[in-house]
Amino acid sequence: MNWIKEHEIDSWLLRGAVALMLLFPAFYSPYTDVYQSAYYAGFSWAYFLVVLYMAVRVWNNRDRLPRISIAAIVYFAGLLIYNLLSLYFNHKYLHWYWEQVNNTVAFLLLAVIAGLGEGSEEKRDGTIRFLMYCIILSNIGSIIYYVMGYTKLLICNNQFVLFELPENFYETRHYWLYSHKSEYAVMLVAFIALLVAYRKKFRSQLTFVAGEAVLLYCLYLTHSWTGIAGVFLIFAGYAADQIEWKHFRFKAWYLAVLAVFGYAGWKVAGDVLAERNIWNLGGRIPIWKGVWESVILRHPEGWGMRFGESAIDVNGEGWWFVNNAHNVFFNQMLRFSIPVGTIFTLLFLGIVIYTLVKGRSFLVTGTWIALLVLLDMDYALMSTEMALLFLIVWLISMYRKPIYNRKKAIS
Repeated sequence: MNWIKEHEIDSWLLRGAVALMLLFPAFYSPYTDVYQSAYYAGFSWAYFLVVLYMAVRVWNNRDRLPRISIAAIVYFAGLLIYNLLSLYFNHKYLHWYWEQVNNTVAFLLLAVIAGLGEGSEEKRDGTIRFLMYCIILSNIGSIIYYVMGYTKLLICNNQFVLFELPENFYETRHYWLYSHKSEYAVMLVAFIALLVAYRKKFRSQLTFVAGEAVLLYCLYLTHSWTGIAGVFLIFAGYAADQIEWKHFRFKAWYLAVLAVFGYAGWKVAGDVLAERNIWNLGGRIPIWKGVWESVILRHPEGWGMRFGESAIDVNGEGWWFVNNAHNVFFNQMLRFSIPVGTIFTLLFLGIVIYTLVKGRSFLVTGTWIALLVLLDMDYALMSTEMALLFLIVWLISMYRKPIYNRKKAIS
């Protein structure tokens, strides 16, 4: 066991998990099509390494575990209730356990990295650089894949499945390794925020700008206007963090910066208005209302394996159908029951609040606003991506901490 600690096996396991998530997200599912395979993601090799990482991390610190706080007790109690309710509804109605397993792994990862951290700042910085370079490499591959004429690469059930958009599809969009353009946009927003937070970790300003340019271009390829709008919050948040507000003095060149942001925002708003009706949030309000009234309230036990294959009549008139609630949190209730979905939402919001309190920065606030808008507008986060999202948001929340001791750092 000393050999495992001396050779930093935990850090290598985490880096391996990151590499698999970003470059080779292989998993198993009862399905092999774009949507159903993501909805029913089973065993994931990346999550297997995450579990090993957490086990090694806890074992290495078994004699120096931090004291359990009230917040930790509430969090673990919520996670226990989530699992007990999930087991009950799965056994009686739903019969799909993997979502519960994968979500629990993601929630536990946040607890481990927040509670244990890492002893060496040098090792932690190396892992952050590895994460950022994997992100950039993955998205360079995404651009090449798009240029080749493909929109989605699925690595499922020991198969590589390449998808193209139909020629008559109503808009151009790009998914890359993700289930949908909205999920890709969520991850890209998180990636962009991470690079902004740790821009000084790059060897030069040029490599940082080039990396961000790759991510911004990929976000443009997704055709997610919500994600593009969210980027403004990230850059504005980072800029606000650099200002010493106690000694703030307005300077003339600030007007030029505001003018550039204002013009860019005006252009994005114009494109959004040309394609979406913002008064009903692009049709989301009637979808949420229809799904809540016609399915969730009538089937509080959840749809289980019916999800994704059963059509929901949004307006009750037989001409507008959807297969999901277009909202991550409503979909948890729709799929796995109202009690399970409610606890999931509370756990997720607990992480949002915890990272906001830890970070105390405009960047973290802007990042979460951008992410939550995306998560509320579509089924934009699958269980196999949640661990990476939590890891990135935690790192962003810690970016301004000057010293990372064992309890506050992360490898």
